[in-house]
Amino acid sequence: MITMLAVVLAGGKGLRMLPLTKDRPKAMVKLRGKPLLEWILLELKKAGIRKVIIVVGYKKEKIAEHFGKRFKGLSIEYVVQKKPLGTGHALAQAKKTVEKLSAKQFIVCYADVIANHKDVVKLINARWQYAMGLRYEAEPERFGVVCVKNRRVISLTEKPKKVKKPALVNAGVYKLRKEIFEILEKLRPSKRNELELTDALKKLIRKGKLGYVIMENVLDIGTIADLERAMQQC
Repeated sequence: MITMLAVVLAGGKGLRMLPLTKDRPKAMVKLRGKPLLEWILLELKKAGIRKVIIVVGYKKEKIAEHFGKRFKGLSIEYVVQKKPLGTGHALAQAKKTVEKLSAKQFIVCYADVIANHKDVVKLINARWQYAMGLRYEAEPERFGVVCVKNRRVISLTEKPKKVKKPALVNAGVYKLRKEIFEILEKLRPSKRNELELTDALKKLIRKGKLGYVIMENVLDIGTIADLERAMQQC
């Protein structure tokens, strides 16, 4: 297994989790007494990762105060996303720090997605240079639905109105190379006027460069209802 760097996108306000996020970023909402971000970092550590870049924004001081520069054996660096301009923009802010750490490949995940370390290891060891985690979802219309063929991702559709259930969806965990920053620099704003990481992934899909692994144990906690369900699974 290759020890890698991880970039965690933790700048979001978490509007769908109000009032829990009134005085804290979504990453610091607690699940059974621990912030979501802490669950994520511990799973990344178990997967063999020792260095983490956390992209922060909304109430960033809450995250830095809790985790510091070293947390339970992890070395942490912080990058600030000054304006909430999308997930692609958030990742782009980490470019200089990724280069400073001389990382050719790295894991990327969102601060509201807890992937079991065994699934992260599968992603790290995937033969593809670019790969995304997928999972089966009973309510796929809430997520990015993915089609695959010949071990490649061939399409990614955000929140489709009609889809067979259950379906494979984007799990929100990726293995990327530093060349992704060149793609991010060329992105155009989406309908939401944001730079979307998924738009960068679609460019890799069109080039036939995006592989995948099926993840068995992922908690996607975007709403209070998701948080309540996660409490039953932890």
